[in-house]
Amino acid sequence: MIIDECNQINYKRTKTMKKSTLNIITLLTIITPTLSFATDQNSPANVTKKVASQNSSVKTFTILYSNSKNIAPNSFTVKTGERVRLEVNPLDTASGCMNTIMVPGLWDKPEPIIKGKKIVMEFTPQHAGSYKITCAMGINRGVIVVK
Repeated sequence: MIIDECNQINYKRTKTMKKSTLNIITLLTIITPTLSFATDQNSPANVTKKVASQNSSVKTFTILYSNSKNIAPNSFTVKTGERVRLEVNPLDTASGCMNTIMVPGLWDKPEPIIKGKKIVMEFTPQHAGSYKITCAMGINRGVIVVK
C-alpha cells in the first residue's frame, strides 16, 4: 500500500508497485537461486520478502529503491530482541525532501539515497510496535512491525 504525502492511499501506485515487486522477485529468483523467499501474511500489502538464512543470527531484508516506485518491499515483521539488517539498494539517486531514508526509533540517522551505493542499517528492536520507514522529514515510505 502506498501512502502519498497527504496520507491518502494511492491505489494506482500500490497496484503498480505490487506488479513491479513480483517482476523484481522473479528476476532475483532467476539471478540468485540461493535466496529463499516467503510471503508475510501479516503484511498489509502481502508483499514478498527475502528471508534470512537459517544459520545467521541477523535477519536480513533487501529493499530496492527507485524514484518511480519508492521502496519495495515496504513492510516487514520482526521480533523484539532480534537483530535486523536492512539493506537498501538504490537503483536511482533520490532528490528533494525524500532523498534520505531512516527508521525513527530503530535507526535515527537519515541515510542519503545515492544510485549504486548500498545503505546498511543494523539494529535490534527492544520494544514492540510499528516503526515507520521515512525520509528525514518524516514522510512515510513503509513500516517495520516489531512483535
